Amino acid sequence: MKMIKRELYLSQIERLIDKEPIKIITGVRRSGKTYLLKSIREELKSRGVDEENIFLISFESMRYNRIEDFRQLDECIMNLTENARGKVYLLFDEIQNVKNWERSINACRVDLDCDIYITGSNSELLSGEMATLISGRYYQINVYPFSFAEFLQYKREMENKDTSDLDKLFSEYVEYGGMPPIQQVAEQDKYSYLADIYDTILLNDIVTRHNIRNTDMLNRILDYVIMNFGKKFSAGNIAKYVKHEGRKLAKDTILDYLLYSKNACFIHKAPREDIKGKKVLEHNEKYFLVDHGFYQARFGEIENMGSILENIVYIELLRRGYDVKVGMIGKNEIDFVCRKDKEKIYIQVTYQLENDETKDREFSGLEKINDNFDKYVLSMDKLDFSGNGLKHRNIIDFLISEYIH
Repeated sequence: MKMIKRELYLSQIERLIDKEPIKIITGVRRSGKTYLLKSIREELKSRGVDEENIFLISFESMRYNRIEDFRQLDECIMNLTENARGKVYLLFDEIQNVKNWERSINACRVDLDCDIYITGSNSELLSGEMATLISGRYYQINVYPFSFAEFLQYKREMENKDTSDLDKLFSEYVEYGGMPPIQQVAEQDKYSYLADIYDTILLNDIVTRHNIRNTDMLNRILDYVIMNFGKKFSAGNIAKYVKHEGRKLAKDTILDYLLYSKNACFIHKAPREDIKGKKVLEHNEKYFLVDHGFYQARFGEIENMGSILENIVYIELLRRGYDVKVGMIGKNEIDFVCRKDKEKIYIQVTYQLENDETKDREFSGLEKINDNFDKYVLSMDKLDFSGNGLKHRNIIDFLISEYIH
């Protein structure tokens, strides 16, 4: 597949080449992790590393898909590196398919002069007991589908298209999302291709990984999440939804299914925070999709543009390295409270500030926050409605700019 150079991730990786930490790249299936590994291989060769000292092992290829546990992986690595001279570079793709893979990685660090890169379609690769073996010795990079800026880059570089009509191109991005593989698919096939990606994530990264037998119920739960992304709900709400269909499911099972879907990087949970009390509220979190295109693939036409835009902004904030929560101040909800290092910003997202009532609703909550951090309202409006210490930005301008300011 044709692919752009994804500088956001490569710049992080390149400065870590030949340094101690194990580089772990996580992200939803088909988000471009394999391409990043291949880009790393090319970067290594450009730095003068002998190709015979670079080993890319994909556990989904026919050559390596029979490796099921760390002992088999140990044997594979020893055979591959037996005749190598000097430092070796080990690149492992979709390593979550290997049981207790951490043992092999730790052994490589002990026995070999090596530099290690790992990808996995599971955000909790390092959550188990075995992860203590490499605790403090890794650097994690989260990969997401194309941002709107990357989408434009793809249009320019891979399709040689004029990208001056931002409104038209943003409409396309809103409709189909940013999953890299669909960019090469004909328009009439994009929805079905997204549906195929959804089925693959469901089967390989949730059902098979967690031995789920009731796949129909899992589909029902995920349909509820997809229909209600960006809205507050609880396991109790899903239980009631299932009950209306004449089914019964324990809340603990629902929470497990949500966790599995989150670990597969398909959904992201945004906790709620009491801004004044500075405490995290434990119920009625919001869930967002890793790519908004999955909504259209499952349910067709866009019904709530505001929710789509909120999802796009949320994932963009994660992509830029912010820790993001949903804020509450009194009865007002602040869409996003964002922190990165010492920086903190508040963001409200809406489709359009079409009248005074909408403006009051979107601005009033932010006006109640008594601190000196920047507060933004993002919308599709072309006019600047900044005022009263609050900043208004056009969403497209925000997405194509490196900084929100």
